[in-house]
Amino acid sequence: MYLFVVTALILMFFVQNSILSRVLPAEAYSAPSSETRQENQERFQNLKVSMQQFLIPNNESWPLYPLFDHDRNLIWVGDTVIDSGRIWEFNITNAKFKEHNLNDTSIVTILALGSNNMIWYLDPLLERVGFYNSSLHPVNHVYAIQTNVTIFEMTMDKNDIIWMTSPDNGEVLRFDTKTKEVKPVIHLPFPDSRPLGITFDKPDTIWIADERGSIIKINSSNIRMINQYRPHTSNGNILPSPTAILGVPDLTRIFVSNHNDKSITSFNTVTKLFGYYSLNTTGLPFEMAIDKFGDIWIVQHTSNIIFVLNPSSGSRKDFALLDPHPYVQ
Repeated sequence: MYLFVVTALILMFFVQNSILSRVLPAEAYSAPSSETRQENQERFQNLKVSMQQFLIPNNESWPLYPLFDHDRNLIWVGDTVIDSGRIWEFNITNAKFKEHNLNDTSIVTILALGSNNMIWYLDPLLERVGFYNSSLHPVNHVYAIQTNVTIFEMTMDKNDIIWMTSPDNGEVLRFDTKTKEVKPVIHLPFPDSRPLGITFDKPDTIWIADERGSIIKINSSNIRMINQYRPHTSNGNILPSPTAILGVPDLTRIFVSNHNDKSITSFNTVTKLFGYYSLNTTGLPFEMAIDKFGDIWIVQHTSNIIFVLNPSSGSRKDFALLDPHPYVQ
């Protein structure tokens, strides 16, 4: 099993605008049962890691968001150096990098795999999405997204539609990769929403981390159905600075990193229970990934410490990256 970390050095009832939206009650924070904790404790306590660092063959490269390509056993990562216009390919088998230059592209942040293993990417500076396919000429093509504000993140649903968050105006943007058409904008019906992280959850759910303190759910097959979830706690009914979001269908859980609160929140999509996990860190928790054991790995800004969280037991461990001063997304 491999986990890839790429660093900068390398590697929310009312009707409005015909949209049905609701603030749904959510249960209080729940702690894992003692039996569940016991079952996982021994394996987790014995968890060890082996790290290797692979240097990209260009000192002026800033990769941030890796994408694992299972079928081809590759890692794809975009370069965020302004006007670099490229994607890096890392071959896991031979540990070699390959540079892929892109036309009409400034930077590449988020990547997604569509049908036929087509690689789609986001260029937030030029407000474009594009695809890359080495067998075509030209190898890439870009499409303008009609917005004048920042696009933060994107995901792709089962119908190959790209969903993008626009925090500055509380909107969700969509692009149909099959018809190559921009679909109508979704205006989130919650005051002051700032959608950040976004993920697709089968069969037809889009989950969004709202920086204003909630998790938002959109039915991708019926966009009039928009729900917002907030916890009920002694500190108020908001989540603390939710930023990135990870869906785990097998666990019926959503995980949200609380950037400034230095914590992780879980949300059970069936029981609607929230869970809270604090992290002992001076860094800023951000993106997450899940391994084959169901453990959640969390990387941080401004710290070379990565955390691993066992959601069932609530146990945490941390490991230091090889680079003492990374910039990890």
